[in-house]
Amino acid sequence: MCGTTNMPAESVARAWPTAAPTTSASPSSAYHSSTSSNPTITAYAMKRLLHSIHIMLAAAILTATASAASSTGITRNIDFHRAGPDMCVAMELVLDSLHLGADHQIYVTPVINGGTADSTQRVALPTVLINGRNMHYAYERGSLRREIVDSYNLSAEIWRHNGRPQQHPYAETTPMRRWMYGPKAFLSIVYDTCGCGVPAGREIVKIPLGLTPVMRHAYLTPEVTELPVAIHEGKARVQFEVDRTELHPEPYKCRNGQRIDNREQLSIIYDSIRYATSDPNVEIARIDICGYASPESPYSHNDYLATNRSRALAEYIGERFSLPAEKCTYSAVPENWGEFREMVVASPELTDRQRADLLELIDAPAYGPADYDAKERTLKTDPRFARLYRDMILPKWFPRLRATKFAISTRLKPMSDEQLARIIDTDPEMMSLNQMFRVARLYPEGSPEFNRVIGIALEHYPDSPVANLNAAVAAIAAADYDRAALLLDRAGDSPQAENARGVVAVRRGDFDSARTHFLNAADRLPEAAKNLEELPQ
Repeated sequence: MCGTTNMPAESVARAWPTAAPTTSASPSSAYHSSTSSNPTITAYAMKRLLHSIHIMLAAAILTATASAASSTGITRNIDFHRAGPDMCVAMELVLDSLHLGADHQIYVTPVINGGTADSTQRVALPTVLINGRNMHYAYERGSLRREIVDSYNLSAEIWRHNGRPQQHPYAETTPMRRWMYGPKAFLSIVYDTCGCGVPAGREIVKIPLGLTPVMRHAYLTPEVTELPVAIHEGKARVQFEVDRTELHPEPYKCRNGQRIDNREQLSIIYDSIRYATSDPNVEIARIDICGYASPESPYSHNDYLATNRSRALAEYIGERFSLPAEKCTYSAVPENWGEFREMVVASPELTDRQRADLLELIDAPAYGPADYDAKERTLKTDPRFARLYRDMILPKWFPRLRATKFAISTRLKPMSDEQLARIIDTDPEMMSLNQMFRVARLYPEGSPEFNRVIGIALEHYPDSPVANLNAAVAAIAAADYDRAALLLDRAGDSPQAENARGVVAVRRGDFDSARTHFLNAADRLPEAAKNLEELPQ
């Protein structure tokens, strides 16, 4: 049953004060052509009609502002709701403040509009005709022009008795259409003072129907992954005794009389570690030590020396800084041909011919230790290189190829979500996507703080489907459906992404596409299954 009282819980009521109708034309056109009396409307009469409606509307606006009742013009307590398969529209016509000239009339028609350019998405409900005295008599006699009256689906005709309280309840239904669930659908009250038909009337109010199904969003928690690391690289020339692999951190005299002092070179590594860990929020993730040897001597011997010297240094650094073995790794390059090549290219001491010959030798393919040993023999014995090798390459260049490169990787220490909320403003690049989402969860969904963190996550992980999905869901919650659609293009095919695509389709009124997306996710995501149930049939 459709009425103005005892409305069901799902009914919708609004307070919508609006401008009063001002469209008016000579009511004489509404009389039948055979009527002997054919009065004309004067400028004075027109002013009186408009003035009365404006005064009446002012009172209605005050009423609407002071109460929850929906009022507009001569209508009050506008209500609409679904009643089974029908849409029910109810309201009160309150004429107390309306002064209507004897030769005037007003057609009041509720219209439901889909809000699109599609003319089929428009339904006019039955009209109430309010007549002045003369118009009422003409209506009673049937002398009003039938083509005008018949163009309306009249539910009632009211004779306005000026100066008296006068009210009329209105309640009509129309079958629900699928487009009425669209996000742009609205109810309007159309006033027509000339009998020109509903399309020519003036929409005094547009009230959104608000029947678009309530949709459920689903964010996706990112997987827990390795934390991002900051890498601090350096290079030191730690010395070792000839053919030995023991590390000497303090000054040392070798068996051949050579003196070794590694304090300065080891300080380079110490200082780099201290600098990398100067931030109290970070810890060492690992230190990678790589030792390089020069190409003289057999390849296998160089491999042994480079590997074990690197291991000795890694173990020393790990012990000094209390690092477990797995956090201080080592590797080796038995023969540093790569840096040797860089020296050849850059050296001003070589002729163009010497440079070309050396590069040809260095770039020759080598498939194993024997090939590298053959290259070394060529350097020592080939007439093109022998003197150059003896005078410059061996004594000056090869010692520079014996070096240690190190890379110190740092990451955030384990910390609470509240601590991470401070880090995200200073060092977001050190946070994983999972950590950022944990920070976002500290705030209410849709709040400025929540959306800001979701935006930071997308900024630092622009290629992540999860970051794009969560940013899209936040955009949906903010009613930015165009941005959401763009983000969903990069959000992958997770159930949450399909659900979000379905929600965007619903908000755009495309229920067929929405159904497809929800079906794709319904068996894996409860929110999608519930959204599917909410779609209009």
